[in-house]
Amino acid sequence: MKKKLALLLGGCGMFATVLLAQGDPPSRVARLNYIQGYVSMQPAGIDDWVPAIVNRPFTTGDYLYTDQNSRAELHFGIGTIRMSQYTTIGILNLDDSAAQIELAEGQFNLHVRRMGPGQTLEVDTPNAAISIVQPGDYRIDVNSANNLSFVVVRNGQVDVTGGGQAFTMQSGDAAQLTGTDTLAIDIEGAPTPDSFDNFCIQRDQHEARLPSARYVSEDMIGYEDLDDNGAWQTDATYGAVWHPRAVVADWAPYRNGHWAWIEPWGWTWVDDAPWGFAPFHYGRWVYTGGGWGWSPGPVVVVGAPRPRPYYAPALVAFVGGSGWGVSVGGGASVGWIALGWGEVYRPSYHVSQGYFQNVNVSNTVINKTVNITNVYNVTYINKTTTNITTVNYINMKAPNAVTAMPQQSFASGQPTARAAVSLKSDQVAHIQANQAVLAPNVAPTRTAVAPTYQVKGATPHPPAQLLTRPVVAKATPPPPPVSFQSKQAFLAKNVGQPFNAHQLHQTVRPVAAAQAIVRQAPPAKHVDIKSLPKGNPQTHTAAAPQNAVNTKALQAAQPPNQKPTTLTTKPEVKMAAPQNPATAKAPEARPVPPPSQKPVTVESKLATATTKPEAKMAAPQNQKTQAVEPKPAPKPAEAPVTKPEPTHPAESTRPTPPPPAEKRPEAAPRPESKTTTTHATTTTKKSTTTTKKEEKKEEKEPQ
Repeated sequence: MKKKLALLLGGCGMFATVLLAQGDPPSRVARLNYIQGYVSMQPAGIDDWVPAIVNRPFTTGDYLYTDQNSRAELHFGIGTIRMSQYTTIGILNLDDSAAQIELAEGQFNLHVRRMGPGQTLEVDTPNAAISIVQPGDYRIDVNSANNLSFVVVRNGQVDVTGGGQAFTMQSGDAAQLTGTDTLAIDIEGAPTPDSFDNFCIQRDQHEARLPSARYVSEDMIGYEDLDDNGAWQTDATYGAVWHPRAVVADWAPYRNGHWAWIEPWGWTWVDDAPWGFAPFHYGRWVYTGGGWGWSPGPVVVVGAPRPRPYYAPALVAFVGGSGWGVSVGGGASVGWIALGWGEVYRPSYHVSQGYFQNVNVSNTVINKTVNITNVYNVTYINKTTTNITTVNYINMKAPNAVTAMPQQSFASGQPTARAAVSLKSDQVAHIQANQAVLAPNVAPTRTAVAPTYQVKGATPHPPAQLLTRPVVAKATPPPPPVSFQSKQAFLAKNVGQPFNAHQLHQTVRPVAAAQAIVRQAPPAKHVDIKSLPKGNPQTHTAAAPQNAVNTKALQAAQPPNQKPTTLTTKPEVKMAAPQNPATAKAPEARPVPPPSQKPVTVESKLATATTKPEAKMAAPQNQKTQAVEPKPAPKPAEAPVTKPEPTHPAESTRPTPPPPAEKRPEAAPRPESKTTTTHATTTTKKSTTTTKKEEKKEEKEPQ
């Protein structure tokens, strides 16, 4: 089998990198960790849109949409993606060395903390591909109706490729892009941050001073919520242990949430707690001092390089094999238990020996008496049985540690709160060796991929035609995902076996999808934008996402006797190689401008001539996504950072963009937000009344 080196996103730490097979799943995902308003998702292989769920892992083929006055945030290890209202993104590719995002429409903020050797990060719009070259802060807005993209580099560096041309943008640059076959650009200085930018700045500042960074790698996804929801203690055996706050007396890990089918891993745990990501996909749970604690991994000296974290869908052992007599709800059931310190994790999906070793040694210290290579050979190479030879798991002695639920509820991704039970100590004592299994004997249903138990009425989603419009890409993304319907027979046939995504793709070929249409950027000629005339940032007007454009106003905004620079396509010239980001340093925190200033912002620049009343900001879709007051590490030289309030005001520097000219989602209108902004409403009414009085006054005045 062809091999490739496992690329390191951070420091390699004390562990040597092991060769990984080409068919191994990625060791990182994107986590949806913040939702405000109405946010929808379209999982890979599914045509429907369903309400997005906090803590759900996102990967290649997944799409996300934010409705009016809504926001969303995703972490993917080396950076953070934030979306404002009416924004649609798709993950074209996400693996250990590449992240490729499709931005079909809307307002998009990208904060990149660092980039390792060989890392590629690309945002593809209908006009051009934006390749991130250095860590930094980037704002990209797209108006698909008017074929416009607006790129702002706060700090960092990007390469823009499209229309047979390419150019580099540095810190402080901004560019409006129009056209596809022929790319027209308007270069100017970066505008002052607007309300969405300031929201992103405050979130970044809060995450920049988290005490948990002393105990875990900054590439560990989900650690940013630990300090607000628990506390760290030092244990002589396990090292740093995190203990959650505000949990019920009989709480146990992997007890409150649901099982989702997310490929290429298969069965994946999605926890209900606002902090419930890192402790369920990294490290091990230990029962110590009369309560549960989470150990993030091997003990490392503070300040020393840490091993790159390896994501796992659920660090549990399953039970439910031959002779499993536990009945929940009158039928067959599936059980599971959190793995303890030093215990070997046996993935319920096909992996190479290198992956098997890395996912274990990066998350715990394997007992010296265990030969991890022998465990792999017995489990995945010999394949003499899918049963585990021992069920002597240390956490079986802890209260409520073993959870079980009906197979039907498990297969459909139902919440454990509805159907799961904790096994009693006498039931746990009778679990036999042949009852521990590598993979549940359950085939997923459609609702395990796209859960509908939260659906109340129509789910907001972008217009269908928006996802069929091509985006320009520099890197070639993987093929579109296989539809869930076409692979159900394969999943049912191989139930109870380790899920093999590589075999699935060889057996079931993907059908050409309507979405994720990509136009490969042609060979490009590099252009020095310093030689191009700059537009006037005080008068230049571009189109806001999902809004109409006044063409005359756009033309009038150009400086006198000056037209936008048009770059003609010259395919025969190749683009210069991008700079090596290996030595790039992360940028410093961006300052928030004083509220007394009235600067030109991205939003004001993208405003149209038609003014509409300011919209009310929707209430958070899920209260658990509200941020809590930060607790920065004690740093005498630095002042505490003020974190934004859970409900953020609507962007006030521009009118709320109306839906596009085409019909908004075919579904029924979404429910009105329960939270209103009284001040904004009152102001709008006064303004309307004043306008009517002025109109009557004008009618009475003599001509």
